[in-house]
Amino acid sequence: MTVQAWFAHNEADIEPGSSVKLALTITNLGNVTESFSLSPTGLAAAWSTIRPAYITLFGGSQETVQVEVSPPRLASTTAGPTALGIRVVPQSEPDDVEAAEVTLHVASTYDRIVTMLQPALRSRRRATFEVMVENKGNSQASCRMHLIDPTQRLDGDFDPPALGIEPGGSQLVRLKLKATNRQWERRARTIPFRVDADQQGAPTAAATGTFVQGPVLPDRLGARLGGTVLLLGALAGAWFGLVRPAIDDAAEDAVSKIELPTAPAATVDPAQPVTSSTVAPDSGGDAGGTVLQGDPIFVTLPSGVPVNTTGEPQRYTVPDGQRLLITDLSMRNPFNDEGTAIMTIGQSAANFPFNLRDHQQGFDWERRFTTPIQVLAGETVEFQVTCSLVGQQGGSGCSATASFSGTLVDA
Repeated sequence: MTVQAWFAHNEADIEPGSSVKLALTITNLGNVTESFSLSPTGLAAAWSTIRPAYITLFGGSQETVQVEVSPPRLASTTAGPTALGIRVVPQSEPDDVEAAEVTLHVASTYDRIVTMLQPALRSRRRATFEVMVENKGNSQASCRMHLIDPTQRLDGDFDPPALGIEPGGSQLVRLKLKATNRQWERRARTIPFRVDADQQGAPTAAATGTFVQGPVLPDRLGARLGGTVLLLGALAGAWFGLVRPAIDDAAEDAVSKIELPTAPAATVDPAQPVTSSTVAPDSGGDAGGTVLQGDPIFVTLPSGVPVNTTGEPQRYTVPDGQRLLITDLSMRNPFNDEGTAIMTIGQSAANFPFNLRDHQQGFDWERRFTTPIQVLAGETVEFQVTCSLVGQQGGSGCSATASFSGTLVDA
């Protein structure tokens, strides 16, 4: 043997996405100058770089080279012990190969992604949301699902309630949501909520959704009942005013003919007018006043603003020929970001500023208007965030969102 090689340490800890430098010492045991080529082997060979990969040593001399190991942060980077070998091949005697080995302990990563396939659903009482849970880490995800509703207006069951997902895999979960109370007011109610995938010892992954609860009594109920009452009244008037008197007259004529067969037959004056009833058309209103008709609308304005940056305004523009009547506003700061946000409504410059630090976890701020805010065609609703601190560990920016609901009516 003309060469000897060894690592300074037999073991090393490393986390995917980072790198570690290992010292490898090579000694020329011969008496003549020799050149050696270095190459990595083993499962970690694809992650390793040797600097330099080719050295020349005088007889009896030695040199230390660096072996840099950089495992990628991927699901395919298996957690646990992994062997790395370095082959040292003399150029004059290629068969006289020396190998040095080190054991790398690759750390576990916990990257879970939760996605709401239906961000918002509308129903009077029940709805089924589909949630996709993905495991981007290099260890198995053993998660339990939780429904977070600070308003306590929702209850739900997950199918399945717990997951076991291999690295790189995904699983679909169904959330059967139920409103705890019925909506008796004659307008829809917007209820934001959050879904958490929780695993002990790992960061919690979360996604947000919205349940739009419709009213129990449908719109224009008073007008429909009024039209039904008018129709029934018209039918009753026709029965008692026309049909029943005609039946009575016909019965009396028949009886008269039987009792007095020789008497002349009774005649009916052809000039006598025949009365009729007209049903009043549906007026489109009820006893309490006129009900504006239009299309319900619910809009979410998201944000993804890097730290120490003011993001571009997220806006919604009212379509031509229509007006927007806003009845509900809300703002959420699910990850405890810090900074400021402002919502500007229409040319009237109705501003609603927020300090993100004052709003913590989940459903943070809501305002309802008895008299809707009117936004004309072509005007906008804007939401702008200035991010000073990201609350989510490993997050790339502030993620506060604003939403509003109301009705689109013809201008």
